[in-house]
Amino acid sequence: MPRLTDPDALEEEEIEIRSAADLLPLAWTADLAEYALDLRWSPDGTHLAALPSTGKPQLFDLAEGKIIDLPFHRGGNGSLAWHPRGHTLATFGQDGMLRLHEIPSGNTRALQLPRGWTERCAWNADGSLIAAAVGKAVHVIDATTLETLQLIDDHRSTVTDLIWHPVVLGQFATASDGGARLWRLGESKPHARIDDGVAAVLVTWSPDGRWVVTSDQTPSVHLFDTKKRDPLHIQGFETKIKAFAWQTGGTPDLPWLALSGSPVITVWPCYGKNGPRGAKPHQLYGHLKEVTALDFPKDGPYLASGARDGFVLLWLPHHSDGPALIAREDQEITAVRWSPDGLHLAYGTASGKIAIHSLNPEATR
Repeated sequence: MPRLTDPDALEEEEIEIRSAADLLPLAWTADLAEYALDLRWSPDGTHLAALPSTGKPQLFDLAEGKIIDLPFHRGGNGSLAWHPRGHTLATFGQDGMLRLHEIPSGNTRALQLPRGWTERCAWNADGSLIAAAVGKAVHVIDATTLETLQLIDDHRSTVTDLIWHPVVLGQFATASDGGARLWRLGESKPHARIDDGVAAVLVTWSPDGRWVVTSDQTPSVHLFDTKKRDPLHIQGFETKIKAFAWQTGGTPDLPWLALSGSPVITVWPCYGKNGPRGAKPHQLYGHLKEVTALDFPKDGPYLASGARDGFVLLWLPHHSDGPALIAREDQEITAVRWSPDGLHLAYGTASGKIAIHSLNPEATR
């Protein structure tokens, strides 16, 4: 694969970006006062959870604007994740404490896991299990009893990410030094590996269950076709991949995978017999610095992106190469998240600002 083009030589005034102010006007803002690690919408779209690097995770009620402070984690926060039915929010911190917050009752259950560097917690597809990564180990926990059902502790380094199969309840993938490993609940050894000696940083699983994709410590990605058990290594990006986003609606052939890897966004086809193998991706130019956040709505065509340049941009990858400007901040954009209904877009910044933009129905007519 040829090396991706670097637009750094372009002057800011040379890039013409139309405004998305009429389509997605600003609804409200909030301030975490700390680096915004992550934002997650509840599956019913009624609440937005915000995770600062330290301090109390916060829960925003979309309808009333009410803010709920959740208990802080000593040593800093690690991860948060919503139960698939949206009534329970998990927060996980560097203190090894996993808390399950019942919304809106306010009841909280907690499980103390060993202390260690924590990067991710995640629910399986039906919410019966939750997995939590601490150091080199992954704890698979019964969500009802909080009993640890399985401990996987033979990773070569800290587990940097994990994700469950989107449909199969007892399968998940982990990322660490040595690439990605695919696990089945109850088995002590992985049933598949994506490993060519490079450490994996992030891992994602396509919504149709076919592709497991990792970003690496090098500017590359690994794609593993679980149907053919066929690995594909794509190199030539300018920076390490910081973000993935799957498109599952808005175009006939699906899914597509958007990924960062410089100021350029690359969108790969992941359908058909060979998926991205031998295919030509879409490349989207508009950001001036490295892209750090990407998200598609669940069933829509709009891609939202954020970068170190402070831009939040809106794209229609299959219809236009040019973006529209949603917002411009003074700080790096750390997260962008569409609400489940695709009507609201949230983003966070390195200074802790949270903003919500809501779709204007009049502008879509």
